[in-house]
Amino acid sequence: MVRNYERSEGSRSYKSYTEADLLNAVRLVQSGRLSLRKTCARYKIPLGTLSNKCKTKFTNPVGHPTVFTSAEEQEFVKYVQIVGEWGFPFDYTDLRLLAKTYLSKNGRTIRQFKNNLPSVDWARAFTKRHKESLVRRRCQNIKRARAQVSPSQFVQYFNNLDKVLTNQDGSRVPPSHIFNYDETNLSDDPGTKKCLFKRGVKYPDRVRDSSKSATSIMFCGSADGTMLPCYVVYKSEHLWTTWTEGGPPGTRYNRSRSGWFDLHCFSDWFETVFVRSVSGLPGRKVIIGDNLSSHFSEKVLSLANDNDISFICLPPNSTHLAQPLDVAFYGPLKRSWRVVLDEWKTSQKKRSALVTKDAFPGLLKRLYSTIYPAGQEKSSNLVAGFKKSGINPFKPDEVIERIPGCSKNIPVQDSSSLPGSSTSGAVSEAVLDLLKTMRGVNETNNEQEPRKKKKRLTALPGCSISLEDVVASETSSTDKGRTKKGKSKNLNKQRQSKKNRQREEVEDEGEESGHESLTAGKNIDTCWYRIIILQL
Repeated sequence: MVRNYERSEGSRSYKSYTEADLLNAVRLVQSGRLSLRKTCARYKIPLGTLSNKCKTKFTNPVGHPTVFTSAEEQEFVKYVQIVGEWGFPFDYTDLRLLAKTYLSKNGRTIRQFKNNLPSVDWARAFTKRHKESLVRRRCQNIKRARAQVSPSQFVQYFNNLDKVLTNQDGSRVPPSHIFNYDETNLSDDPGTKKCLFKRGVKYPDRVRDSSKSATSIMFCGSADGTMLPCYVVYKSEHLWTTWTEGGPPGTRYNRSRSGWFDLHCFSDWFETVFVRSVSGLPGRKVIIGDNLSSHFSEKVLSLANDNDISFICLPPNSTHLAQPLDVAFYGPLKRSWRVVLDEWKTSQKKRSALVTKDAFPGLLKRLYSTIYPAGQEKSSNLVAGFKKSGINPFKPDEVIERIPGCSKNIPVQDSSSLPGSSTSGAVSEAVLDLLKTMRGVNETNNEQEPRKKKKRLTALPGCSISLEDVVASETSSTDKGRTKKGKSKNLNKQRQSKKNRQREEVEDEGEESGHESLTAGKNIDTCWYRIIILQL
C-alpha cells in the first residue's frame, strides 16, 4: 500500500500549511484582528478550510479512522516504552503480535486484518502517529548479567565515590584530578559502507582486505577532557624499532604473548605513563576503572600509596553505564578509526592492505588528529562521558535512572492503578504473554528437561555419519551385549554343574575309605581348591 503520495502537476494544492499556521489563522479571524480572506492569503490556507475551522465544522481527523481508540494506542505506547526499559524492546513483529493478542483477549475480530494480525504498514503508521513518544533505532546487545545490575549496587558505589572525592577539609577533588582508564582494541576490519550500485543487484561487494587481528591500547583521561599518552600492546614475543615510529607523541609500546594487558603490562603502564603524568598535580588523585585482578599488584598499590592516588573500582558488569570511556568516548573513537582505516586501505592500491605493526603507529596518529581537531587539546566526548556517568558533576541519578525499572518518566506500577483499568489490564496481560514467549517461559512445564548423556562416535577418518548409522550402531551393540550375557550365563551354569559332579565324586571316595575319610579331610579340601583353580 502506498503511504507517501506525490502530488501530480496541476492538481489542487492540499494542506500546504502547518497545524501551527492553521491555529494562528483561526485565532486572528475569531478575534477580529484580520479578515477571513486576508488571513487565507497570508497563511495560504483555502478559504473553505479556514471558514469551517472557525465555525468548528468537520472537526474529525482526515482519513480512515484507526482500529484502536486513542486510549488503547496510548496504552500500547506506554507498555512498549516499559519493555524497552526492561531490555526486551519490541520490533514491528512484536508490536503486531501485541495488537493481535489484545484483540483475541477482548474477543474482537477486525475485517481489515488477515487472521486478525495487523500488517507491517499498520505498525509503520502506528510508529509515525506516535513519533513524539516512539522511535525506531538500532540497538546493541548486552549480556543478561549486565541487565541484572541492581540500583543498590550503584547506590553503594556512589556513596563510596562521594567519600573519596571529598577531601579532609571538605573541599572536592577537582575534575583535572579524576581519571578513568580502560583498555580496548582497534581491529583490522573497516566494516561495511553504503555505496552506489546498479539497481537490482543482489550481492553488492567491495574489495577490501581485512583480518581478525586487533591491537590492544590503554586509554586514560581526566574529567576535564585531558587525555594521557596512550599505551600500545602488540601480540608478539619481541618488539622491533619500526613498530614504534610515526605514532602520537609520548606513546609507549609493549608486547605480550596473548596481545592483551597482563599484570606486567598494566604495572608498566601505571608506572611509566600514569604516575609520570600526574606526579606534578598537587593533592589527591582519583583513578576509576574495572576490578580486574591483573590490575592490582603489590608494585601498583605501593606506587599509588606513595603518590597519593586512590583507586575506585566500578560495580561488576556496569561499565556500559558507569564508565566514562565506554559511555561517550569509545563510540566516536571506533567510528573515526573505521574511516581512517578505510582511507588507508584505499591508498594502498596493489599492495597488501592488511594493517601491519609497522603501519599501525602512523594510523594511530591520524586517529588522534580526528579526536583532537586543530587548536583543540581536550576531548569534549570524554567530558560528556564523565557527565553521563554521574561523576563530574556528581549526580548519581544520571546512572540510576537508566537502570530498568528506575526511570522517572516511565514508572513501573501495577496495571490496576493505571487509568482505564479495563484497557490497561488487557494490554498488560497481552504484554506479559509476549514477554513469556520471548523469554521461553512455559507455564505448563517449568521444569528443565534432563540433560541427555552423550557418547563418543567412532567414525573412520574421512567418512561421514548420519543419525540412522548412530541408531543402528547402538542397536547392534545392545544385541551383542545381550548375546554375551546369555553366553556367560550358560558357561557359568556348565561350570557350576561340573563342580558339583566333582564334589560328589570326591565325597563318594571319602565314604568308601571309611576311617580314612576323617584323616584325609584336609587332603580332600586341598584337592577341591586345586580343581577350582584349574577350572579358572
